[in-house]
Amino acid sequence: MRPAYRRPGKSRWLLLSTAVVFLIPTGLAAGCSSQPSYCAAATNLKTSVSNLSNVDVAKNGLNSLQTALNSVQTNAKTFASEAKSAYPSQTTALQNSLSSLENAIKSAKGQPPVTAASAVVPAVTQVKNSASSLESAASGKCS
Repeated sequence: MRPAYRRPGKSRWLLLSTAVVFLIPTGLAAGCSSQPSYCAAATNLKTSVSNLSNVDVAKNGLNSLQTALNSVQTNAKTFASEAKSAYPSQTTALQNSLSSLENAIKSAKGQPPVTAASAVVPAVTQVKNSASSLESAASGKCS
Protein backbone atom coordinates (compact mmCIF):
# COMPACT_ATOMS: atom_id res chain seq x y z
CA MET A 1 0.00 0.00 0.00
CA ARG A 2 1.25 3.49 -0.88
CA PRO A 3 1.39 6.30 1.60
CA ALA A 4 -1.05 9.18 0.97
CA TYR A 5 1.80 11.66 0.77
CA ARG A 6 5.05 11.03 -1.03
CA ARG A 7 8.02 13.27 -1.08
CA PRO A 8 9.13 14.16 -4.59
CA GLY A 9 12.04 12.06 -5.67
CA LYS A 10 15.18 13.28 -7.34
CA SER A 11 13.77 12.65 -10.80
CA ARG A 12 10.81 14.98 -10.17
CA TRP A 13 13.09 17.76 -8.93
CA LEU A 14 15.36 17.30 -11.91
CA LEU A 15 12.41 17.50 -14.28
CA LEU A 16 11.07 20.60 -12.54
CA SER A 17 14.42 22.38 -12.55
CA THR A 18 14.93 21.56 -16.22
CA ALA A 19 11.52 23.02 -17.05
CA VAL A 20 12.35 26.20 -15.12
CA VAL A 21 15.68 26.58 -16.94
CA PHE A 22 13.89 26.44 -20.29
CA LEU A 23 10.95 28.64 -19.35
CA ILE A 24 12.82 31.52 -17.77
CA PRO A 25 14.87 32.50 -20.86
CA THR A 26 11.77 32.13 -23.03
CA GLY A 27 9.84 34.51 -20.79
CA LEU A 28 12.69 37.00 -20.78
CA ALA A 29 12.99 36.89 -24.55
CA ALA A 30 9.26 37.44 -24.94
CA GLY A 31 9.46 40.58 -22.81
CA CYS A 32 12.44 42.02 -24.68
CA SER A 33 12.28 43.28 -28.20
CA SER A 34 15.25 44.04 -30.39
CA GLN A 35 13.20 46.47 -32.49
CA PRO A 36 11.32 49.60 -31.45
CA SER A 37 7.54 49.35 -31.35
CA TYR A 38 7.16 51.64 -34.36
CA CYS A 39 8.77 49.15 -36.76
CA ALA A 40 5.43 47.49 -37.54
CA ALA A 41 4.01 50.93 -38.37
CA ALA A 42 7.03 51.58 -40.59
CA THR A 43 6.35 48.36 -42.49
CA ASN A 44 2.69 49.29 -42.96
CA LEU A 45 3.69 52.74 -44.17
CA LYS A 46 6.15 51.28 -46.66
CA THR A 47 3.46 48.95 -48.02
CA SER A 48 0.91 51.74 -48.40
CA VAL A 49 3.44 53.98 -50.18
CA SER A 50 4.25 51.11 -52.54
CA ASN A 51 0.51 50.68 -53.22
CA LEU A 52 0.22 54.43 -53.84
CA SER A 53 2.95 54.35 -56.46
CA ASN A 54 1.24 51.44 -58.24
CA VAL A 55 -2.05 53.28 -58.80
CA ASP A 56 -2.85 53.77 -62.48
CA VAL A 57 -4.71 57.10 -62.41
CA ALA A 58 -5.26 57.18 -66.17
CA LYS A 59 -6.99 53.80 -65.98
CA ASN A 60 -8.63 53.85 -62.53
CA GLY A 61 -9.21 57.57 -61.96
CA LEU A 62 -8.39 59.97 -59.17
CA ASN A 63 -10.62 58.17 -56.68
CA SER A 64 -8.23 55.21 -56.68
CA LEU A 65 -5.36 57.58 -55.96
CA GLN A 66 -7.35 59.28 -53.19
CA THR A 67 -8.03 55.88 -51.58
CA ALA A 68 -4.34 55.00 -51.69
CA LEU A 69 -3.45 58.45 -50.32
CA ASN A 70 -5.87 57.97 -47.41
CA SER A 71 -4.11 54.73 -46.53
CA VAL A 72 -0.68 56.39 -46.60
CA GLN A 73 -1.95 59.29 -44.48
CA THR A 74 -3.36 56.89 -41.88
CA ASN A 75 -0.16 54.86 -41.75
CA ALA A 76 2.01 58.00 -41.63
CA LYS A 77 0.02 59.33 -38.67
CA THR A 78 0.33 56.00 -36.88
CA PHE A 79 4.08 55.89 -37.50
CA ALA A 80 4.57 59.49 -36.36
CA SER A 81 2.56 58.80 -33.21
CA GLU A 82 4.48 55.63 -32.37
CA ALA A 83 7.92 56.95 -33.30
CA LYS A 84 7.24 60.08 -31.27
CA SER A 85 10.10 62.44 -32.02
CA ALA A 86 12.62 59.91 -33.35
CA TYR A 87 12.43 61.23 -36.94
CA PRO A 88 10.94 64.74 -36.81
CA SER A 89 12.38 66.14 -40.04
CA GLN A 90 11.51 63.04 -42.07
CA THR A 91 7.96 62.77 -40.74
CA THR A 92 7.40 66.49 -41.36
CA ALA A 93 8.68 66.13 -44.93
CA LEU A 94 6.36 63.17 -45.50
CA GLN A 95 3.37 65.04 -44.07
CA ASN A 96 4.16 68.03 -46.32
CA SER A 97 4.44 65.82 -49.42
CA LEU A 98 1.15 64.12 -48.53
CA SER A 99 -0.52 67.53 -48.28
CA SER A 100 0.93 68.46 -51.68
CA LEU A 101 -0.46 65.28 -53.20
CA GLU A 102 -3.86 65.92 -51.67
CA ASN A 103 -3.85 69.41 -53.21
CA ALA A 104 -2.72 68.01 -56.58
CA ILE A 105 -5.61 65.52 -56.53
CA LYS A 106 -8.10 68.30 -55.77
CA SER A 107 -6.68 70.42 -58.59
CA ALA A 108 -6.80 67.54 -61.05
CA LYS A 109 -10.45 66.66 -60.44
CA GLY A 110 -12.59 67.20 -63.49
CA GLN A 111 -9.66 66.91 -65.89
CA PRO A 112 -9.40 64.12 -68.47
CA PRO A 113 -7.79 60.99 -66.95
CA VAL A 114 -4.47 61.29 -68.80
CA THR A 115 -4.16 64.98 -67.94
CA ALA A 116 -5.07 64.27 -64.32
CA ALA A 117 -2.50 61.47 -64.17
CA SER A 118 0.29 63.68 -65.47
CA ALA A 119 -0.74 66.45 -63.06
CA VAL A 120 -0.35 64.27 -59.96
CA VAL A 121 2.83 62.36 -60.92
CA PRO A 122 5.24 64.96 -59.45
CA ALA A 123 3.37 64.92 -56.12
CA VAL A 124 3.32 61.11 -56.02
CA THR A 125 7.07 61.11 -56.70
CA GLN A 126 7.57 63.59 -53.85
CA VAL A 127 5.65 61.29 -51.48
CA LYS A 128 7.75 58.31 -52.58
CA ASN A 129 10.98 60.26 -52.06
CA SER A 130 10.08 61.56 -48.61
CA ALA A 131 8.84 58.11 -47.55
CA SER A 132 12.09 56.61 -48.82
CA SER A 133 14.05 59.11 -46.75
CA LEU A 134 12.05 58.17 -43.67
CA GLU A 135 12.50 54.47 -44.39
CA SER A 136 16.27 54.95 -44.73
CA ALA A 137 16.41 56.78 -41.41
CA ALA A 138 14.42 54.07 -39.63
CA SER A 139 16.13 51.13 -41.31
CA GLY A 140 18.95 51.07 -38.77
CA LYS A 141 16.46 50.39 -35.99
CA CYS A 142 13.91 48.34 -37.92
CA SER A 143 16.03 45.94 -39.93
